Amino acid sequence: MPKIHVPRSRLTGYPAAAWVIFAGMFLNKFGNFLNVFLVLYLTGEGYSAGEAGLALSIAGLGGFLGNIVGGTVADRFGRRSSIVISQFGAGVFTVAVPFVHGLWPTTLVVAMVGVFAQIYRPGAGALLVDVVPQARRVGAFAVLRLAINLGMAVGPMVGGLLSAHSWTYVFVGDAASSVAFGLLALLLLPGGSTVHEEAPDAAVPVAVGQPARQGYRQVFGDAPFRFFLLSMVCATFVYSQGNATLPLHVDSVGFSNSFYGLLLGVNAAVCIVLELPLTRWTERWNPRYAILTGLLLLAVGMSSTGLADSRLLLVGTVVLWSLGEIVYTPISSAYPSQFSPPHLRGRYQGAEGLAHTAGQAIGPAVGGYLFAWSASAHWTMCAAVAVFGALIVLPAKPAGRDTGATPAGAQDAAPSGEVPTTPLPEPGQ
Repeated sequence: MPKIHVPRSRLTGYPAAAWVIFAGMFLNKFGNFLNVFLVLYLTGEGYSAGEAGLALSIAGLGGFLGNIVGGTVADRFGRRSSIVISQFGAGVFTVAVPFVHGLWPTTLVVAMVGVFAQIYRPGAGALLVDVVPQARRVGAFAVLRLAINLGMAVGPMVGGLLSAHSWTYVFVGDAASSVAFGLLALLLLPGGSTVHEEAPDAAVPVAVGQPARQGYRQVFGDAPFRFFLLSMVCATFVYSQGNATLPLHVDSVGFSNSFYGLLLGVNAAVCIVLELPLTRWTERWNPRYAILTGLLLLAVGMSSTGLADSRLLLVGTVVLWSLGEIVYTPISSAYPSQFSPPHLRGRYQGAEGLAHTAGQAIGPAVGGYLFAWSASAHWTMCAAVAVFGALIVLPAKPAGRDTGATPAGAQDAAPSGEVPTTPLPEPGQ
């Protein structure tokens, strides 16, 4: 097998603030024990699987509110403020979980964790857009995903070891990782809001007299961006089947839970090994075509699961949809910056997070119900939804913008030190 070479330039030249986000996201996902172990914790406390699932779903619903609030906080009070509030708040409520008794009090605390745990997301995304030149943003989001995947690959194993000693250790460990990210942000990130100096023709045009306080009305009134958001709902709806119905299929064809865990490991390995090299190639594409290609790979890979009845075939399907993931995800993470004026970057990132949260909430419920009714209909539905998402992204072209490919070599043209920044306008200016 040929050695995969990741050019050094893919991991260098990013400003210090970007590295704080990369490190913080690794910590955040490494310590993401609550979402991984909450169901096991609650069933171990004597609650039913349905009650435990309800608590986890309510935590997911908290993420809706967290993304909305986070976008507003990031735009009005600064990216650092949104991250610090999010991580300290999530830490406080997470550490309280093992000390709360009763299903509804525990569910309420978990819901608050869900809210605070998502407030940082729009601010972190907006900060990367602020400080990284446009030609390198897709690469920056690929590095961010590398940090996330590394954290998710290692963290659950550590959480499992902690759970063998005490559930309190699990939640304290989760809270500690959140507080560590919050401290990094508080001590190392700049206050206020900054935006990278772009050439005039690269800036998102803002209409003369446009009110800066228009907020989410402007975001959701952006018709091309709505097509993009709908595409992301479809993508996450299908991708969530990897956690929702893939394990049901693995069980139905006679394989163990440990083999399902191996399949998730294959997904993580493909992303860790291939994402940065492939992104060097795909970031030169028109973003809409890259997202379309990724979603078509997701459609083929996920829907083929229903035909896979051997270990080798199942591994092959996971590799296919993992390739789709690494084609569309870094590009789609950076794409909202091409729609958003500087004073609304946080809200545009929040809306993108909202779309993913919606897909994560709807996908497992609909997928589980349909799989129970007809497995073949379920996998066919996965293909149809992913293809629809691929097609609906084609009209998602920012008004007045050229969303063509990044010129060859442009991704390496950024200076190696801190990028120049200028203050964003204060709300209302």
